[in-house]
Amino acid sequence: MKNLDIIKSVLSNQKGTDGYSVHATDTVSYELFFVHGNLETVRKSEHSSAQASVYVKHDGKLGSSNFGIDSSASARDIEEKAAQAASKALMIFDEPYELVGGGKFVGEIESNLCGKDEKQIAADVAKAVIYACNEKDCDINALEIFVVTKTSTVLNSLGADKSQTKHTVSIEAIPTCNTGKESVELFETYEYGNFNKEAVMREIAARVQDVSARAKAKKPERTLDCPVILNPYDIREMFEEIVADADYSRVYLHSNLMSVGDKWQTNPVGDKLTVTMRGAIDGSPASALFDRDGTTLKDVVIIKDGVLTANFGSNRFAQYLGKDATGALGCINVEAGNTPCGQLMKEPHLECVYLSGLQVDLYNDYIGGEIRLAYYFDGEKRIPVTGIAMSGKLSEVLNTLTLSKETVVSGAYKGPEKIKLGKLTIF
Repeated sequence: MKNLDIIKSVLSNQKGTDGYSVHATDTVSYELFFVHGNLETVRKSEHSSAQASVYVKHDGKLGSSNFGIDSSASARDIEEKAAQAASKALMIFDEPYELVGGGKFVGEIESNLCGKDEKQIAADVAKAVIYACNEKDCDINALEIFVVTKTSTVLNSLGADKSQTKHTVSIEAIPTCNTGKESVELFETYEYGNFNKEAVMREIAARVQDVSARAKAKKPERTLDCPVILNPYDIREMFEEIVADADYSRVYLHSNLMSVGDKWQTNPVGDKLTVTMRGAIDGSPASALFDRDGTTLKDVVIIKDGVLTANFGSNRFAQYLGKDATGALGCINVEAGNTPCGQLMKEPHLECVYLSGLQVDLYNDYIGGEIRLAYYFDGEKRIPVTGIAMSGKLSEVLNTLTLSKETVVSGAYKGPEKIKLGKLTIF
């Protein structure tokens, strides 16, 4: 961000404040837009912005207030916003804490996109997506590809000056199937920290098959009674809810369900869960070297064999609790099981492909959701079904997990490609 030096100078000399922090981002995005396989628009965009916080000590407490800064902001603009923020900070009565210590750091998150030509990457992604769409009467109605380089910088009044650069590829696609009577489509979004042509082709081909199946899917004629299999997106949603309960902020606010030593799996008859929160996972777009406070991220095992073993979290709440700051860890690594996907899916089951949104309520011990598309395997045939739902007690379901041997990276999640769950009622 071109005016970072101005921002730093103004905030360092701002009257009525006792500290500041700045989180700035510079984003360069190369973008392709297709309609029915035809390239319609190519553009390159650049955007810079910053979020600043000022801190004021008063009445034995610490007040803070945030404000945004545009890359075109002048010193006077910043001074005015900082003065307004300082006044607002006097109305905040947080417990005092120290900002992250100083030091210069420049890093780049590992990726096979580093140093590659953005135009070539975008072209390769487009070819992979379009080539993978080979289902009869189906195509990619709309396709958007973004090759992004983002640099994040953290500055603060204790001398922190850290920057990290991340490379990602994002895909937004609408696979569509025309049956003659109606048109059925699904909206898909993907973000990758690495580009793997074969993996993208497999994913798109599977989704095109799903949209074709969605056009044929019907509500089962009888009530289904079988295990449920979840795929990466919904697995990720389930674990995002579980790990959030271990965050320092929830512990400090006494809103956490589980304390260290408590059992997520009270009587496991399936695989035992081991979950590690990580700063970076190869191929994950959520990877980072430090968080918005400038805290260097430290991996921590939070669940071992189904038992909560540790908490994690930001600098502020770590100080409140007298714990080591791990940083705001964004990547979830679930240890794989020993059962191959083929074996896991050998017996009758219901494989969920599209839910209206997996619902996980820790405090009401609930897991469930409406099923838009699933495949019911009766032991012989794989039948697309829709118009059903599932529900169960989360505590009981977690005791029944079978984790696949194969793993996958999906957003912030790395872990079993498929997970089989029992104790769910399908209706």
